[in-house]
Amino acid sequence: MKFLLLALLFVSPLSVGDAFTGEKIFSHQGLQRTYWLHVPTDVKPDAPLIVVIHGYTSAAKYIMDYSKMNDIADREGFVVVYPQGTIDSQGNTFFNVGYDFHRDSPVDDLSFIRQLTLDVSQRYDSNPSKIFATGMSNGGDMNYMLACTSSDIFRAVAPITGVLMKDIADSCDTSNAIPLFEIHGTADYISPFEGDMDNSDGYGAYYDLPSSTQFFVNAMGLNEKTLTSLEDKDPNDGSSITFERYYRKDNNQQVWFYIIKDGGHHWPGAQVPWWQYPMDWFYARSSNRDINASEEVWSFFSEYL
Repeated sequence: MKFLLLALLFVSPLSVGDAFTGEKIFSHQGLQRTYWLHVPTDVKPDAPLIVVIHGYTSAAKYIMDYSKMNDIADREGFVVVYPQGTIDSQGNTFFNVGYDFHRDSPVDDLSFIRQLTLDVSQRYDSNPSKIFATGMSNGGDMNYMLACTSSDIFRAVAPITGVLMKDIADSCDTSNAIPLFEIHGTADYISPFEGDMDNSDGYGAYYDLPSSTQFFVNAMGLNEKTLTSLEDKDPNDGSSITFERYYRKDNNQQVWFYIIKDGGHHWPGAQVPWWQYPMDWFYARSSNRDINASEEVWSFFSEYL
Protein backbone atom coordinates (compact mmCIF):
# COMPACT_ATOMS: atom_id res chain seq x y z
CA MET A 1 0.00 0.00 0.00
CA LYS A 2 2.84 2.40 0.87
CA PHE A 3 4.45 1.93 -2.53
CA LEU A 4 1.11 2.35 -4.31
CA LEU A 5 0.55 5.68 -2.53
CA LEU A 6 4.02 6.86 -3.49
CA ALA A 7 3.32 5.93 -7.08
CA LEU A 8 0.15 8.01 -7.03
CA LEU A 9 1.86 10.98 -5.44
CA PHE A 10 4.80 11.08 -7.80
CA VAL A 11 3.04 10.06 -11.01
CA SER A 12 4.43 11.98 -13.98
CA PRO A 13 2.46 14.91 -15.43
CA LEU A 14 -0.52 13.77 -17.45
CA SER A 15 -1.33 14.76 -20.99
CA VAL A 16 -4.72 15.54 -22.46
CA GLY A 17 -6.50 12.26 -23.13
CA ASP A 18 -5.33 10.55 -19.95
CA ALA A 19 -7.84 9.66 -17.22
CA PHE A 20 -6.72 9.90 -13.63
CA THR A 21 -8.04 9.94 -10.08
CA GLY A 22 -5.52 10.12 -7.28
CA GLU A 23 -3.43 12.12 -4.85
CA LYS A 24 -0.55 14.31 -5.99
CA ILE A 25 2.10 16.55 -4.43
CA PHE A 26 2.47 20.28 -5.01
CA SER A 27 5.43 22.14 -3.52
CA HIS A 28 4.49 25.55 -2.20
CA GLN A 29 6.50 27.97 -0.05
CA GLY A 30 8.71 25.22 1.32
CA LEU A 31 5.83 22.87 2.12
CA GLN A 32 4.96 19.62 0.37
CA ARG A 33 1.24 20.18 -0.11
CA THR A 34 -1.08 17.52 -1.50
CA TYR A 35 -4.28 17.51 -3.50
CA TRP A 36 -6.61 15.04 -5.13
CA LEU A 37 -7.13 15.34 -8.86
CA HIS A 38 -9.83 13.87 -11.09
CA VAL A 39 -9.46 13.97 -14.86
CA PRO A 40 -12.21 12.33 -16.94
CA THR A 41 -11.42 10.10 -19.88
CA ASP A 42 -10.54 12.07 -23.01
CA VAL A 43 -10.96 15.45 -21.36
CA LYS A 44 -10.82 18.08 -24.08
CA PRO A 45 -8.70 21.23 -24.17
CA ASP A 46 -10.74 24.25 -23.09
CA ALA A 47 -12.56 22.10 -20.49
CA PRO A 48 -13.82 23.77 -17.30
CA LEU A 49 -11.89 23.36 -14.06
CA ILE A 50 -13.58 23.23 -10.64
CA VAL A 51 -11.70 23.57 -7.35
CA VAL A 52 -13.51 21.93 -4.40
CA ILE A 53 -12.27 22.96 -0.94
CA HIS A 54 -12.91 20.90 2.19
CA GLY A 55 -13.97 22.15 5.62
CA TYR A 56 -12.20 22.55 8.94
CA THR A 57 -11.01 19.17 10.34
CA SER A 58 -11.97 17.50 7.05
CA ALA A 59 -9.95 16.26 4.07
CA ALA A 60 -9.71 16.49 0.31
CA LYS A 61 -10.60 12.85 -0.28
CA TYR A 62 -13.54 13.09 2.07
CA ILE A 63 -15.21 15.95 0.20
CA MET A 64 -14.42 14.17 -3.05
CA ASP A 65 -16.18 11.05 -1.77
CA TYR A 66 -19.35 12.67 -0.46
CA SER A 67 -19.82 15.44 -3.03
CA LYS A 68 -19.64 12.97 -5.93
CA MET A 69 -18.38 15.84 -8.06
CA ASN A 70 -16.28 13.35 -10.02
CA ASP A 71 -19.44 11.72 -11.37
CA ILE A 72 -20.64 15.05 -12.73
CA ALA A 73 -17.17 15.72 -14.13
CA ASP A 74 -17.27 12.42 -16.03
CA ARG A 75 -20.67 13.29 -17.48
CA GLU A 76 -19.89 16.91 -18.33
CA GLY A 77 -16.18 16.69 -19.14
CA PHE A 78 -14.47 18.96 -16.62
CA VAL A 79 -11.41 18.58 -14.38
CA VAL A 80 -11.75 18.66 -10.57
CA VAL A 81 -9.08 19.63 -8.03
CA TYR A 82 -9.46 18.99 -4.28
CA PRO A 83 -6.74 20.86 -2.32
CA GLN A 84 -5.68 19.43 1.03
CA GLY A 85 -5.38 21.75 4.02
CA THR A 86 -2.51 21.69 6.48
CA ILE A 87 -2.54 20.91 10.22
CA ASP A 88 -3.03 23.77 12.67
CA SER A 89 -1.71 24.11 16.24
CA GLN A 90 -4.76 22.23 17.53
CA GLY A 91 -4.10 19.26 15.28
CA ASN A 92 -6.92 20.00 12.84
CA THR A 93 -6.82 20.35 9.07
CA PHE A 94 -7.65 23.87 7.91
CA PHE A 95 -7.44 26.56 5.26
CA ASN A 96 -6.20 29.88 6.54
CA VAL A 97 -8.94 32.47 6.08
CA GLY A 98 -7.92 34.47 9.16
CA TYR A 99 -9.75 32.85 12.04
CA ASP A 100 -8.62 34.40 15.33
CA PHE A 101 -6.89 31.19 16.42
CA HIS A 102 -4.97 31.06 13.13
CA ARG A 103 -3.62 34.62 13.34
CA ASP A 104 -0.08 33.38 13.96
CA SER A 105 -0.14 30.74 11.22
CA PRO A 106 2.35 31.41 8.41
CA VAL A 107 0.42 29.20 5.97
CA ASP A 108 -0.65 31.19 2.90
CA ASP A 109 -3.53 29.13 1.55
CA LEU A 110 -4.70 31.87 -0.79
CA SER A 111 -1.38 31.71 -2.63
CA PHE A 112 -1.43 27.89 -2.51
CA ILE A 113 -4.87 27.61 -4.11
CA ARG A 114 -4.12 30.27 -6.69
CA GLN A 115 -0.84 28.66 -7.77
CA LEU A 116 -2.25 25.12 -7.71
CA THR A 117 -5.23 26.21 -9.82
CA LEU A 118 -3.01 27.92 -12.37
CA ASP A 119 -0.70 24.90 -12.54
CA VAL A 120 -3.51 22.43 -13.20
CA SER A 121 -5.35 24.75 -15.58
CA GLN A 122 -2.21 25.25 -17.67
CA ARG A 123 -1.51 21.53 -17.73
CA TYR A 124 -4.96 20.80 -19.16
CA ASP A 125 -5.35 23.94 -21.25
CA SER A 126 -8.41 25.01 -19.30
CA ASN A 127 -10.19 28.06 -20.61
CA PRO A 128 -9.32 30.93 -18.24
CA SER A 129 -12.99 31.97 -18.27
CA LYS A 130 -14.14 28.52 -17.11
CA ILE A 131 -12.39 28.17 -13.75
CA PHE A 132 -14.66 27.92 -10.70
CA ALA A 133 -14.49 27.16 -6.97
CA THR A 134 -16.85 25.64 -4.44
CA GLY A 135 -16.35 24.34 -0.92
CA MET A 136 -17.89 23.39 2.40
CA SER A 137 -17.72 25.38 5.67
CA ASN A 138 -14.09 26.55 6.07
CA GLY A 139 -13.76 25.75 2.36
CA GLY A 140 -16.83 27.92 1.74
CA ASP A 141 -15.20 30.73 3.72
CA MET A 142 -12.21 30.32 1.43
CA ASN A 143 -14.56 30.79 -1.53
CA TYR A 144 -15.47 34.23 -0.22
CA MET A 145 -11.76 35.04 0.06
CA LEU A 146 -11.24 33.94 -3.55
CA ALA A 147 -14.19 36.07 -4.67
CA CYS A 148 -12.60 39.09 -2.98
CA THR A 149 -9.03 38.53 -4.16
CA SER A 150 -8.90 36.27 -7.20
CA SER A 151 -11.36 37.39 -9.86
CA ASP A 152 -8.36 37.27 -12.20
CA ILE A 153 -8.52 33.47 -11.98
CA PHE A 154 -12.02 32.43 -10.92
CA ARG A 155 -15.16 33.14 -12.95
CA ALA A 156 -17.61 32.31 -10.14
CA VAL A 157 -17.73 30.71 -6.69
CA ALA A 158 -20.29 28.61 -4.84
CA PRO A 159 -19.74 28.41 -1.06
CA ILE A 160 -21.77 25.78 0.81
CA THR A 161 -22.32 26.68 4.50
CA GLY A 162 -19.65 29.36 4.06
CA VAL A 163 -19.48 32.77 5.73
CA LEU A 164 -18.01 36.15 4.83
CA MET A 165 -15.43 37.10 7.44
CA LYS A 166 -15.47 40.81 8.32
CA ASP A 167 -11.73 41.15 7.72
CA ILE A 168 -12.13 39.67 4.24
CA ALA A 169 -15.04 41.98 3.45
CA ASP A 170 -13.15 45.02 4.74
CA SER A 171 -10.30 44.40 2.29
CA CYS A 172 -12.44 42.99 -0.55
CA ASP A 173 -11.63 44.15 -4.08
CA THR A 174 -15.09 44.62 -5.60
CA SER A 175 -13.87 46.33 -8.76
CA ASN A 176 -14.45 43.11 -10.72
CA ALA A 177 -16.91 41.25 -8.51
CA ILE A 178 -17.76 37.73 -9.65
CA PRO A 179 -21.00 35.71 -9.45
CA LEU A 180 -21.67 33.87 -6.20
CA PHE A 181 -23.99 31.05 -5.13
CA GLU A 182 -24.49 30.36 -1.42
CA ILE A 183 -26.36 27.38 0.06
CA HIS A 184 -26.99 27.73 3.79
CA GLY A 185 -29.31 26.35 6.45
CA THR A 186 -31.11 28.61 8.92
CA ALA A 187 -30.40 26.10 11.71
CA ASP A 188 -26.68 25.78 10.98
CA TYR A 189 -25.07 25.43 14.41
CA ILE A 190 -21.45 25.65 13.20
CA SER A 191 -21.66 28.57 10.77
CA PRO A 192 -24.76 30.31 12.12
CA PHE A 193 -27.09 31.87 9.57
CA GLU A 194 -27.36 34.99 11.74
CA GLY A 195 -23.58 35.51 11.70
CA ASP A 196 -21.33 36.36 14.63
CA MET A 197 -20.30 39.99 14.46
CA ASP A 198 -19.64 39.99 18.22
CA ASN A 199 -17.16 37.12 17.78
CA SER A 200 -18.81 35.10 20.52
CA ASP A 201 -17.54 31.84 18.98
CA GLY A 202 -13.91 32.99 18.78
CA TYR A 203 -13.44 32.51 15.03
CA GLY A 204 -13.47 36.22 14.30
CA ALA A 205 -16.37 38.45 13.28
CA TYR A 206 -18.42 37.34 10.30
CA TYR A 207 -21.60 38.58 8.67
CA ASP A 208 -25.05 37.04 8.66
CA LEU A 209 -25.86 35.25 5.42
CA PRO A 210 -28.35 37.75 3.96
CA SER A 211 -25.74 40.50 4.45
CA SER A 212 -22.99 38.30 2.98
CA THR A 213 -24.88 37.67 -0.25
CA GLN A 214 -26.12 41.26 -0.39
CA PHE A 215 -22.50 42.40 -0.25
CA PHE A 216 -21.94 40.86 -3.69
CA VAL A 217 -25.36 41.90 -4.98
CA ASN A 218 -24.38 45.49 -4.26
CA ALA A 219 -20.87 45.05 -5.66
CA MET A 220 -22.27 43.90 -9.01
CA GLY A 221 -25.12 46.40 -9.03
CA LEU A 222 -27.76 43.71 -9.37
CA ASN A 223 -31.13 45.46 -9.40
CA GLU A 224 -33.55 42.62 -10.15
CA LYS A 225 -34.71 39.87 -7.82
CA THR A 226 -36.88 36.77 -8.01
CA LEU A 227 -38.06 34.70 -5.06
CA THR A 228 -38.99 31.05 -5.57
CA SER A 229 -39.92 28.18 -3.29
CA LEU A 230 -38.25 25.03 -4.55
CA GLU A 231 -40.24 21.81 -4.67
CA ASP A 232 -40.26 20.08 -1.28
CA LYS A 233 -39.35 16.70 -2.74
CA ASP A 234 -38.75 15.06 0.63
CA PRO A 235 -41.11 16.43 3.29
CA ASN A 236 -39.59 14.01 5.80
CA ASP A 237 -36.19 15.74 5.82
CA GLY A 238 -37.54 18.55 8.01
CA SER A 239 -36.43 21.40 5.73
CA SER A 240 -37.47 23.37 2.67
CA ILE A 241 -35.67 25.76 0.31
CA THR A 242 -36.28 29.32 -0.78
CA PHE A 243 -34.32 30.47 -3.82
CA GLU A 244 -33.35 34.14 -4.01
CA ARG A 245 -31.94 35.08 -7.42
CA TYR A 246 -30.37 38.49 -8.00
CA TYR A 247 -29.49 39.66 -11.51
CA ARG A 248 -29.57 42.52 -13.96
CA LYS A 249 -30.97 42.56 -17.46
CA ASP A 250 -27.93 43.95 -19.30
CA ASN A 251 -25.45 41.16 -18.37
CA ASN A 252 -25.34 37.68 -16.88
CA GLN A 253 -23.83 38.52 -13.49
CA GLN A 254 -25.89 36.85 -10.76
CA VAL A 255 -26.07 35.95 -7.09
CA TRP A 256 -27.98 32.81 -6.16
CA PHE A 257 -28.95 32.17 -2.56
CA TYR A 258 -30.58 28.90 -1.43
CA ILE A 259 -31.99 29.44 2.05
CA ILE A 260 -32.65 26.05 3.63
CA LYS A 261 -35.29 26.64 6.29
CA ASP A 262 -34.44 24.54 9.35
CA GLY A 263 -31.42 23.12 7.51
CA GLY A 264 -28.19 22.37 9.36
CA HIS A 265 -24.48 22.34 8.58
CA HIS A 266 -24.63 19.97 5.63
CA TRP A 267 -23.86 19.55 1.94
CA PRO A 268 -27.42 18.79 0.75
CA GLY A 269 -27.74 15.48 -1.01
CA ALA A 270 -24.30 14.31 0.15
CA GLN A 271 -23.81 10.59 -0.32
CA VAL A 272 -21.75 9.62 2.69
CA PRO A 273 -20.65 5.95 2.68
CA TRP A 274 -21.77 4.60 6.07
CA TRP A 275 -19.04 1.95 6.15
CA GLN A 276 -16.30 4.60 5.77
CA TYR A 277 -17.74 7.48 7.81
CA PRO A 278 -20.40 6.06 10.16
CA MET A 279 -20.82 9.17 12.33
CA ASP A 280 -21.01 11.52 9.35
CA TRP A 281 -23.44 9.18 7.63
CA PHE A 282 -25.63 9.31 10.75
CA TYR A 283 -25.73 13.12 10.78
CA ALA A 284 -26.06 13.40 6.99
CA ARG A 285 -29.37 11.56 7.20
CA SER A 286 -30.86 14.73 8.69
CA SER A 287 -29.64 16.96 5.84
CA ASN A 288 -31.85 18.43 3.14
CA ARG A 289 -32.74 15.92 0.45
CA ASP A 290 -34.70 18.16 -1.89
CA ILE A 291 -31.59 18.96 -3.90
CA ASN A 292 -28.19 17.59 -4.78
CA ALA A 293 -25.87 20.49 -3.95
CA SER A 294 -23.21 19.33 -6.40
CA GLU A 295 -25.71 19.29 -9.27
CA GLU A 296 -26.99 22.73 -8.26
CA VAL A 297 -23.46 24.09 -8.14
CA TRP A 298 -22.74 22.74 -11.61
CA SER A 299 -26.01 24.27 -12.84
CA PHE A 300 -24.87 27.64 -11.53
CA PHE A 301 -21.39 27.38 -13.04
CA SER A 302 -22.93 26.32 -16.36
CA GLU A 303 -24.43 29.82 -16.60
CA TYR A 304 -20.88 31.05 -17.25
CA LEU A 305 -19.53 28.59 -19.78
